[in-house]
Amino acid sequence: MTQTTYKRRPAALRRSWMFVPGLDPAAQAAGLDSGTDALVADLEEFTAPAERPAARPRIAALFAECRARGVVAAVRINKLEDDGLADLRGVMAGAPDAVFLPHAESAAQIVALDEAISALETELGLPPGNTEIVPTLESALGLVRAHDILTASPRVSACLLAAEDLTASLGAERGKDGIELHAVRARFLVDCIAAGCVPIDCPFNYRDLPALEADLRWARRLGLKSKCATVAEQMPLIHTVFTPGAAEVDAAHDCVARFLAQRAGRHDAERIDPPTYNTARRLLARHDQFQRWAAERRAPAVPHQGDSA
Repeated sequence: MTQTTYKRRPAALRRSWMFVPGLDPAAQAAGLDSGTDALVADLEEFTAPAERPAARPRIAALFAECRARGVVAAVRINKLEDDGLADLRGVMAGAPDAVFLPHAESAAQIVALDEAISALETELGLPPGNTEIVPTLESALGLVRAHDILTASPRVSACLLAAEDLTASLGAERGKDGIELHAVRARFLVDCIAAGCVPIDCPFNYRDLPALEADLRWARRLGLKSKCATVAEQMPLIHTVFTPGAAEVDAAHDCVARFLAQRAGRHDAERIDPPTYNTARRLLARHDQFQRWAAERRAPAVPHQGDSA
């Protein structure tokens, strides 16, 4: 029988990262059922220290469940100087797609994590370099050192911006409109794009869907395309905002066609300005990325040498 090949969703097309506790099967099942693009089993904030030894093998087994459903399998460990090395050894047998490192404040932390992952990949016979690293920026110091952190290892594919710890570091006052983090989120986007990795926007920690939608549309306008979540009910809205819809795609095609016709000499009552045209082109390029990924996932697996008939 031909084996089914797991195809890891490209980092640029991971719209959502659902965080779940490390030792809560019901929460993990709800996270998978939410339709998230990536599931992050959390050994840091969402798992008590006394529960971590039992949670690690549970998480290693969870990765297979993720892959069976086409979901990127990730884990957030503790800092290496805390329980992080034990966390890593306990979960690497399950071959995580990505490892999140909390409280990243220096390139040296990323280099140390890269070395620890490399050693375990060799020891366990895993493909070298296959495990991604996702630093989390949770302080003013981490933010100003972002470029050094994000370029410290070729494993770094994305970066997460924290919300609560970061606002505590800044001494900011929280609100549903998120004004206190607007400047930081804009800077974070620039730092990630400059470093060649995907910026994962901070979680929206209010149970208010209209406010979430406003926040998501502000983030999309800025250029953010990926969101962390801790509430499964947020997932449909995150995907709706971060995925070009059919009406948007039709309107973008019409906009491009009208602009090109006007540039060729046609005179219309409503002119299409270059910024509008360029935005439409980018939306269509994004839509094409999703279409090509969907086609790739539908393609039958190619039998490899040694597969039985």
